[in-house]
Amino acid sequence: MHQIDIMVSNKKVEWERKMRALEAKMDVRDQELAEAQSKLDQKGQEVGMLRQKLENLQKTKYEMVKNYEAQLQALKSQFSKLTHSYEKLQLHQLKQDRVQDKERGQENQEAPFEFSNLNQKLEEFKAKSREWDKKETLFQNHLVSLDAQQKLLSEKCNLFQKQTQNYQFQISSKKQKKDDTITSSQPRVEKDEFIIEKLKFTVNEIAINRNKLEEENLKFQQELKMYQKQCQNVEAGLSEMKNELQTRDALWKGVKMECQQLRKELLKIGENRNVQENQMNLQSACVQRVEDLENKKTELLALQHHQKSQQEDLNKIRDHLYLEEQSHSSEQKRMRTEISDLTKKLHQKEITIATISQKATLLERQLKMELEIKRKLLRAQQLLGLSYETIKPENTHLKETMENWESRRRMNIDLPNKENENYTTSIHQLESENERLQNKIKLQNDTETSLLPRLDTYEETEYTSQAQMEEKEERNYQNENEWQMKQTQTATAMFKTFRCFQNPSPTSHGQGDIIGSESSSSLPSHRLSSDQEQNLDGESPSPPMAYTSNVDKPFPGKERIDVLLSHIYSTEENPLSPPEMSFPTTAAEKFFEEEENRAKEFEELLSSHIEELQRHSENTLKKYAWLMHNRHV
Repeated sequence: MHQIDIMVSNKKVEWERKMRALEAKMDVRDQELAEAQSKLDQKGQEVGMLRQKLENLQKTKYEMVKNYEAQLQALKSQFSKLTHSYEKLQLHQLKQDRVQDKERGQENQEAPFEFSNLNQKLEEFKAKSREWDKKETLFQNHLVSLDAQQKLLSEKCNLFQKQTQNYQFQISSKKQKKDDTITSSQPRVEKDEFIIEKLKFTVNEIAINRNKLEEENLKFQQELKMYQKQCQNVEAGLSEMKNELQTRDALWKGVKMECQQLRKELLKIGENRNVQENQMNLQSACVQRVEDLENKKTELLALQHHQKSQQEDLNKIRDHLYLEEQSHSSEQKRMRTEISDLTKKLHQKEITIATISQKATLLERQLKMELEIKRKLLRAQQLLGLSYETIKPENTHLKETMENWESRRRMNIDLPNKENENYTTSIHQLESENERLQNKIKLQNDTETSLLPRLDTYEETEYTSQAQMEEKEERNYQNENEWQMKQTQTATAMFKTFRCFQNPSPTSHGQGDIIGSESSSSLPSHRLSSDQEQNLDGESPSPPMAYTSNVDKPFPGKERIDVLLSHIYSTEENPLSPPEMSFPTTAAEKFFEEEENRAKEFEELLSSHIEELQRHSENTLKKYAWLMHNRHV
C-alpha cells in the first residue's frame, strides 16, 4: 500500500508538472495572441491612414481633372478665337489684294515720279526681307524643334497609352483574381476606372488637339511656302512687294502672336505633361498602395483565420485538458476509494486473520485442556477399575461373611450383648460410610451434569459461533480466563472425587457391593463427537441443570456416569484424528492462500491500471506535441 501511495503521489507530481508546463505554454500563446492582436490593430490603423491618403489623393485627382478640363476648355476657346482671327486675316488680305490691284493701276501712271522713292523703299524692303529671311529661318528651326517636341510628345502619349493599357490589363487580371477577396473595394476600383476613362478621354482630346495643331502647322508651312513665292513675286514687282510686306508685317505680327500662343500652349502642354507624369506616378503609387492594401488585407484575413484556428485549437486543448483533469480526478477519486476499500478489506482481513489465529490458538489450548481432562478421566477410570477389581473380591468376601454371620446369628440368637453392640456399631459405621459415599456420588453427579450440557451444546454453538464471531471478539479474552478457571475447578473437583474412589474405607463393603452390582451392568454405547469446541461467543457455559436425586437411592446419576465413562472410553479408543486436530491450521492456511491470491490479483489490477494511465498520458502528450508541431509549421 505504501508503494501504491508513492506511485500515485509520483503520478500526481508528474501530472502537476505537466499541467504547469501546459499552463505556461498557454500563457505564452495568450501573450503571442495579444501581440498579434496589437499588431493587427496597428495594421488596421495603418490601413485607415492609407485609406485617408487614398481619399485625399482621389480628391486631388478630382481637382486636377477639373483643372485640366477648365484648361482644355480655355484652350478650345483660344483655338476658336485663333481660327476666327485667321478667317478675318484672310478676308483682310483679300481686301488688301483688291486695293493693291487698284493702286497698281495708279502707280503705273505715277511710276516715273516715284521711281527713286521706290528704289529706296526697295533697298529698305530688301534689308527687311533679309532680316525677315533670317527670322524665317529661325522660325523654321523653331518649328522643326516644335515638330520634334510634338513627336516626342506623341511618342510619350503612345507610351502612356501603352502603359495605361498595360495597367488596365493588370487591373483587369487583378480584378479577375481578386473578385472574391476584394468585394468591399469594388466601388473604389470602379471610381478609379471612371477616373482612368476620364483621363483617357482627356488624353484622346489632347491627341486630337495635337493632330489639329499639326494640321495647322502644315497649313502654316504651306502658307509660308506661298509667302515665299509671293516674296519672289514681290521682287518681280514693287507694288506687289509693298502689299506683301504689309501683309507679311501683319502676318508676322499674327505669327508672333501665334508663336506666343503656341509657346504658351507648349508651356501648358509641358505642364500638362508634368501633370500627367505626376498623375501617372500617383496612379502607380495608388496601384502600389492598393496592392499593399490588398496584400495587407490578405495578410489580415490569413492572420484572422490563423488566430481563429489558434483560438479553436486552444479551446480544444483547454477542453481536452479539462476533460483529462476531470477524468484524472475521477480516476484518482476512484483509485483512492478503491485503495481505501482495499485497505479496509485488508485491515478487516488482517483482523480476521488475527482473530482466527487467536481462535486457533484458543482452540488448540482448549483441545489440550480437554485432552488433559480426558487423560485425567482415563486415569480416574483406570483407578476406578482397579478399585472395582479390588473391591469386588472384598464385596464377595463380605457377602459370604455376612451370609455366614446371619446364618450364625440365626443359629445363635442368644449371643452376648457385646457382640450385639459390636454389630450395631459396625452397622452405624457402614451407614455413615454409605451416607458419605452417597454425598460423594452426588458431587460426582453434579460435576457430570455440569459437563454433559456443555458436551451437548458444543454442536449447537458451532453454527452460532461463526455468525457471532465478529461481534463478540472482545468478550473472548475476558471470558477465556473465567472458562479456564471453571474448567480447572471442575477438573479438580472430578479429580478429588476420583481420589476419593481411590482411597475407599474398609467399612464400605456393603456399599461397595451395591456399587459393584450396579456397575456390573454393561456400559451404554453413547457416541459423543470428539471435535466439540469451546463456546466462542465468550459467554460462560450454561449452568448445570438441577436434577432431582433421591437421597434414599444409592446411585441416582447412574446413566450420566455411564455416558461419561462411555465418552471417556470412546475418546480413549478413538483418539483425535489428524484432520480434526489440523482443522484450524488448514483453515488458516486456506485463508492465507486466498488472501495472497487476492493481493496478487489486486497488484496485477493496479499495475494494469497504472500502465493504462501511462499509455493515456503518453498518447495525450503525443497529441499535444503533434498539435504544437502543426502550429509551428
